[in-house]
Amino acid sequence: PSYDPATRLFFVTARETCATFFAYDQKFKAGEQYTGGATTRPRDQKNFGALRAIDPVTAERKWEFRYTSLSSSGVLTTASGLVFAGDGDGNIMAFDSRTGKNLWHYQLGFSMRSTAGTTYMVDGRQYLLVPSGSALTAFALPQRP
Repeated sequence: PSYDPATRLFFVTARETCATFFAYDQKFKAGEQYTGGATTRPRDQKNFGALRAIDPVTAERKWEFRYTSLSSSGVLTTASGLVFAGDGDGNIMAFDSRTGKNLWHYQLGFSMRSTAGTTYMVDGRQYLLVPSGSALTAFALPQRP
């Protein structure tokens, strides 16, 4: 999640899905995934992921962008009015923080897991650095006039 003080909006990646969770005995082994349970899902379930802009005072959803896949990406907001987030298919996307309009996307090759990247400035130019898989990808953002 991320908060933009200019728009006073809270941005969060959402996963809409339904499942039944159940526990089972599982021995813990260092370095291996340990869940202590599993899930089952209805066959006809329509799952989706979304990026949502929420007013934290009223809890009103201001806008939503639905992904074509579930997402576990983090969210990054910038002072320039951009929101960056990724879908489960490996796309990083830029959105207008006020309207939710999808301004840009790039296929990274791997999905972003629990991260949103970071921005930094060099000689007055803003850059976006995004981790996915075992790679870091850097993008130079357009300069403003």
